[in-house]
Amino acid sequence: MATKFLLKIFAFFLFGLGIIYSQSLDENVKVSRDGFYPVPVLFYLPNTGYAFGAAFLYYNNPDPGNSNRFPDIIGGFGTYSTKKQVQGSIRVNRYFGDNDYRFDLDISYFRTPDEFWGIGPDPTTKVKEDVTYDQYRVKVDFISAVAKHFFIGPYYWFEKFSIADYEPGGIIETGNLLGALGVTTSGAGVEFVIDYRDSLFFPTEGTYGDLKILAYQKIFGGDVNFFRFDFDGRHYLTVAKGQVLAFNTIYNGTAGDVPIQMLPKLGNHQMMRGYPMGKYLDKDLWASQVEYRRPLFWRIGASAFFSIGQVFSEIKKFTFNDLKVAGGLGLRYLLDRDEHLNVRLDLAQSREGTYVYFTIQEAF
Repeated sequence: MATKFLLKIFAFFLFGLGIIYSQSLDENVKVSRDGFYPVPVLFYLPNTGYAFGAAFLYYNNPDPGNSNRFPDIIGGFGTYSTKKQVQGSIRVNRYFGDNDYRFDLDISYFRTPDEFWGIGPDPTTKVKEDVTYDQYRVKVDFISAVAKHFFIGPYYWFEKFSIADYEPGGIIETGNLLGALGVTTSGAGVEFVIDYRDSLFFPTEGTYGDLKILAYQKIFGGDVNFFRFDFDGRHYLTVAKGQVLAFNTIYNGTAGDVPIQMLPKLGNHQMMRGYPMGKYLDKDLWASQVEYRRPLFWRIGASAFFSIGQVFSEIKKFTFNDLKVAGGLGLRYLLDRDEHLNVRLDLAQSREGTYVYFTIQEAF
């Protein structure tokens, strides 16, 4: 059964490469200046089933002679799953000058048949309950350089959750959990960024750090008052020709009246691959990962990754007992040699099972 499943995934990967390759061979496309790539999307999660759809990425560099200038990006995706999950998202990243200013916009909608397992890190206390929300999201930030490689600017994050389906008499309905039957959150704050990466899509050297401090308040149009603190740190190191070691650590912290939908969640297609997003959630989350990337032949590359993390209710209650661990292997197809833009197929394993991710760009 597992062998047939993996063969299907590999066949889909080859099919997707056929579509992509037919476009990437077009010599009339000056990829150093701009590029447009539609990509099939496939992944599997136990709570959503097999999901399929499409993603696209368009990028343009108005100043291709400037090696320091990151390209402007418009990306999006839409998927539908065998368990009737619907996802759609559009994201815009716009750079100005010599990367002196950056504008980001994220508009998304999700209708996700989900599984609520309670709050906390202990797997022995987990009891699954099915729940579905309609989720609407808007994120926007504008940062500017205040020194070389250092940026600061305002950040805004809006989320609206409307409950669509739940188990009558279950903890979602009767457990007195904040936001369980629906909530609107609206937060504003400040973002700090340091960026020494040598590439946007495939860094081989340098350090990146992103810190967001947000206040979610009723005066901004939300239903609740709380605070959120998000840190994302990365470092890239070339260990041999074409071979890169990438390191990543994140910390998400919250305080105040935090609705369950806004609690930090362990596991997604970027960090802690191999864990279902939402099974482990709490007021704080820490996770780290390392990934080895190398070329194989032609446009094909490979990766190996390992991650470790935990959720906890407050820093003083953090424990190294029962840390969550995951790892896996990946294949890469090089879409654009100039920008080193990859399509990735990752197969991740944890004690929660086997998870497959097929999408565009590296995880971090």
